Amino acid sequence: MMIRSSILSRRPARMARHLVRRFARSRSGVAATEFAMMLPVMIMIWVGMVVATDALTADKKVTLLARTLADMTTQMQAVSQSDMDSIFQATEAVLWPQPAEKLGMRVTSFDIDGNAKVFVDWSVVPSNAALRGTFSPLARCSTSTVVPVGLRTKRTSVVYAEVTMRYEASVASQVVDKMFQGSSTKGEMPLADQLFMRSRQANKVQFNPAPTTPCPGFAS
Repeated sequence: MMIRSSILSRRPARMARHLVRRFARSRSGVAATEFAMMLPVMIMIWVGMVVATDALTADKKVTLLARTLADMTTQMQAVSQSDMDSIFQATEAVLWPQPAEKLGMRVTSFDIDGNAKVFVDWSVVPSNAALRGTFSPLARCSTSTVVPVGLRTKRTSVVYAEVTMRYEASVASQVVDKMFQGSSTKGEMPLADQLFMRSRQANKVQFNPAPTTPCPGFAS
């Protein structure tokens, strides 16, 4: 009877040791644990790839918009504010599906005088403030150094198209905003492009109504 009791008393100890060894050898929950640890990293990588692709697409659209803006303007012999508003409105479609209210556009025509000095002939921004961004027209007859030296051919003209956009991720925006929280970007990325182009129909693109006086200091 005592022997039987001794055997019975040792049985729980053996069972406990067996359970401990079995738990130590078990691998059934390792995959789930590893997946739970990797999931946040995988989500961040996925969000980063999607946002980077979306941002690159938006940047290419900004470049295309600047080219379209310059191309449509330089095909005209003369333009007015209403003509330019139509061009601004038409080029806005290039940016779809990005929101147009984050755009900024300006078109400026520069005259290069006989001394290769650059003067603003005319400068236009959209009448629609939603497409204007932070741009304002440059003052006529003001001088500028923005035109590269290689384009400063005497007694010629060049059209300069500028486009900016405040890009905000169209997908996973809340995650991206959280990542950039507290930064100066506030979840937005500034994109911009510019393009110079010569007039194709005449020596210059005239603006209506045409100015009645030449620019002071302009050497013809």
